[in-house]
Amino acid sequence: MADSSSSSSVSIDSINSLIGATNTNRVSGLASGIDVDSIVAKLMTAESQPLVQMQQNLQLIEWQRDDYRSMNTLLSNLQTTTQTMKLQGTFLAKTTTSSNPSLVTATAGPISGNATYTLSNITMATSAYNNSKTAITNQTNFDPDQSMWDLVRNGAFSNGITWNLNEVKNETQTVVANGQTFSLKHAFVNINSFPSGSQINVQNADGTSTNYQVVQDSSIYKADGSSGPQVLLDRKTGQMTFNQTLTTGSKLNIPDYNYNSIDFSMNTTGTDGTVNTKSFSFAPSTSLNSILSAISQSSAGVTAFYDSTNKVVSMTRTDTGKLNSSGPQMQFNGSFLTQTLQMDATKEKGGTDASYNINGLPAASKSHSNTFTLGGVTFTLQGNTASSSDSVTIRVNNDTDTVFKSISDFVDKYNDTIKQINDKLSETRNRDYPPLTDSQKSTMKDSDITAWTTKAQSGMLSNDDILRNALSEMRTDLYSPVSGTSSSKMNQLASIGITTSSNYMDHGKLIISDPDKLKQAISTNPQAVMEMFTNTGTSSSSQGIIQRLNTTLKNTIDQIENKAGNTNMTLSQYSMGESIDTMNDRISAFKLRLQDIQTRYYNQFDAMEAAIQQSNSQASYLSQLTGQ
Repeated sequence: MADSSSSSSVSIDSINSLIGATNTNRVSGLASGIDVDSIVAKLMTAESQPLVQMQQNLQLIEWQRDDYRSMNTLLSNLQTTTQTMKLQGTFLAKTTTSSNPSLVTATAGPISGNATYTLSNITMATSAYNNSKTAITNQTNFDPDQSMWDLVRNGAFSNGITWNLNEVKNETQTVVANGQTFSLKHAFVNINSFPSGSQINVQNADGTSTNYQVVQDSSIYKADGSSGPQVLLDRKTGQMTFNQTLTTGSKLNIPDYNYNSIDFSMNTTGTDGTVNTKSFSFAPSTSLNSILSAISQSSAGVTAFYDSTNKVVSMTRTDTGKLNSSGPQMQFNGSFLTQTLQMDATKEKGGTDASYNINGLPAASKSHSNTFTLGGVTFTLQGNTASSSDSVTIRVNNDTDTVFKSISDFVDKYNDTIKQINDKLSETRNRDYPPLTDSQKSTMKDSDITAWTTKAQSGMLSNDDILRNALSEMRTDLYSPVSGTSSSKMNQLASIGITTSSNYMDHGKLIISDPDKLKQAISTNPQAVMEMFTNTGTSSSSQGIIQRLNTTLKNTIDQIENKAGNTNMTLSQYSMGESIDTMNDRISAFKLRLQDIQTRYYNQFDAMEAAIQQSNSQASYLSQLTGQ
């Protein structure tokens, strides 16, 4: 056993570290030859024992707090499981089978009854679509990933493009560093801007003014200035290159100009008949594919792509069905759609509604979508029947296996939780193994430190009242009958084949002792099973198992949190934190006291050294006198 009172190997450095002393450069014992540091270290070891005990007590509190928090995490995880067990769908799960999944599939919700549905004369709903009237390009090397600017410049579109013009007025720029190259605030300048004879006026820093002739042909631009002041304009980038250096402080006055963009909008009819208008705006640097992708990813409800084989753009509604009885579902606004991409709303192939007969009813049912819900069952059409004699049968039954697994998983989670809590409650408190000090650890192997610490941390929650009461209440929650269920024979767990372990060492572990009985209850009366777990009420007897358990879990979690807090709380927000804060204050104050004591010891030895030095000097003086 490590002995916290042992001082044989304690150095003054470890003492300084323990008490937080900063003056570690003392030089003593020069006159006496005494190892003062060693003596002071031993004296301070005895003086510091109350500090060591306080630090050990602090460590014990922190270990207990951390164990409480681990228990709260455990209880919170069980609480999460109880949330699922409160849902109707957990107990009223349904399973469906289809006689022909290639034509119809189905899923059933908890409100659906056990039933059989027969569907015939199935015609799936289709989506409206529209394609370009003719090929949008005649070029064999048309690249939809090129920028629209480059495509238009190369004459790629059969019908060209009409850019949207954005006017820029009174643009000025101030030169911040000497140079010849500058940029307009906007690129992709319209071809009709800066016509022949246009000039950019520059008010020079020295007060003079110079007009620079705007040229857009590099063959005309004279960098040497032989044709007078010129500025070469790159319409694509907006870059301006002057043939003279503009000095800092000069001001550029730009003539009004327009820059190009691609603007358009689409109107689409929704499943509820309302019209949705979606507007788009793109810079000419955007590619055709990027524009079509943006349309597809928008809220317009349209999927758009370029078909390189036929050289057309195709747009398809994401919703199926005949959504607009009076006209097309997609309306195109803007010359980019109608001129460049050649989209014509009148050419739309309209969507059609799904049609089917169900359970022999004479009139066909219709739906905009291929997915529809009847009586809590959601049907999804997967194909069209080949003839009127073809039919598909959908059967809905209780999903016994899924419900059984949900209950079994809950039992396993509960058992795992109470096992871990009981393990903590039954841990032995090893009071002969206090927390190790740093000086003790310095003399031990890592494996010994681990073994010691494991024993020291044991039993932090041994026989804890909060946890013992929680286990007792949870057992009562689970075993007490539930009143008000639809079957008086199914009002407690034992009645559906769930009992407690007969082994007292299991501490109330739940056992599915009769799986067949549980499955039979789920199959024949899932409503009663659900009510036993999920009933709500004002009294404990009328509450379902899960409501009771959830209340106990919440109360226990709150109690532990009030005592041990959580990682988001400050020390002042929980009771153990206040104890930790007080202990830290006591430790800090005691360290200062120990520093004063250590200083006093050193001062005493310093006085002794001074006396010895004086005595040595006197002896030396007398020796000199007698020697004469």
